[in-house]
Amino acid sequence: MTKKREMTVWYGKIEDAPKYPDVPYWQNQPDEVKFAAAWEMVVDAYAMKGVEESELSFQRSVGGLQKRRR
Repeated sequence: MTKKREMTVWYGKIEDAPKYPDVPYWQNQPDEVKFAAAWEMVVDAYAMKGVEESELSFQRSVGGLQKRRR
């Protein structure tokens, strides 16, 4: 089964193009979709460097989070 993809096309001079046309799209996506896209970019970047996907993992060294005092 092929996943349906929606595409937007714009024609015109590059100087007349919208500055950030993808912002509304990403703002409407749930967090899971945003994180999946970010992780896909990480995998692609490391693949270009010759690193296997199986070698990648999230760093889990943060000990804890606390509210900042002002």
